[in-house]
Amino acid sequence: MKNSSRRTFMKTGAAGSALLAASPAVLNAAPAEKTDVWIFEGADNRALMEACMKTIFENGGFGPNAKKVALKVNAAWDRTPEQAANTHPELVDVFLEKSIESGVKVVMPENPCHRPEKSFVTSGLQATAEKHGVEMVDLKGKRNKDEFVEVDIPNGAELKTEKVARDFLDADAVVNMPIAKHHGGAKLSICMKNWMGAVEGRKLWHVKGLHQCIADFSTFMKPTWAIVDATCCMTSKGPQGPSEDMIHPQQVILSKDQVAADTVTALLFHDDPLAEVNYLQIAHDMGIGETDVNNMNIHRIKV
Repeated sequence: MKNSSRRTFMKTGAAGSALLAASPAVLNAAPAEKTDVWIFEGADNRALMEACMKTIFENGGFGPNAKKVALKVNAAWDRTPEQAANTHPELVDVFLEKSIESGVKVVMPENPCHRPEKSFVTSGLQATAEKHGVEMVDLKGKRNKDEFVEVDIPNGAELKTEKVARDFLDADAVVNMPIAKHHGGAKLSICMKNWMGAVEGRKLWHVKGLHQCIADFSTFMKPTWAIVDATCCMTSKGPQGPSEDMIHPQQVILSKDQVAADTVTALLFHDDPLAEVNYLQIAHDMGIGETDVNNMNIHRIKV
């Protein structure tokens, strides 16, 4: 595989746009071995997420006979939606609405960095969950209540075991729905990094090597769908901000491959993501997911 670059991505994006305008027969002729990544772009957050959910259900939904879906948002910080430190509640609102309409139960477990009574409320995600009757599980407050299960990570280089929130292990489908943003230690926080809010402790990851541990855990925890909130993104002072340097891609990026979703999203920030974001290069070397846009079917959809 080749490393991704912004130039290659733009060429692939142009090809993807032409492909989307082609006939259904041409669309169906795309090589089956390529990794699908959808990029939804538009000014209306709700319309973006409605298009995303439509694509999810047209491509297998949450799997046959799925009853319980665990949604991993980023709700770690006592920040407003406009500050872009947490997954935008408007996107989560549509996800919950459409998922519940499909007949599944959704839970939202999160181990926040700030106090949950602050971060869950200020982010708008607690109110969004309550609107749909969904439990937002406070993993920080339940650490002593048998909420976590120790699991082996057989393919981990440094991270060999980890205590993971039971809701993610018991679910029929897991959806990773982070916001894309700058991160002081990891360079970027997107899907793979977002799993740090699904485990009991995070200090060990920093001790053993943050980038390697992010990749190691992603060999174990692979979502049914990765959905990236790239509507508004901080480019400095992450992960909590507030940042004075914001970009507004107004995109939602979707894939079944979290590494591919991270790679495509990272191109919004860096010309050569694998050179800038070490855990992506490690994911490439470990063969965890796709990092070459030439091996992706990039579907660009204007909403």
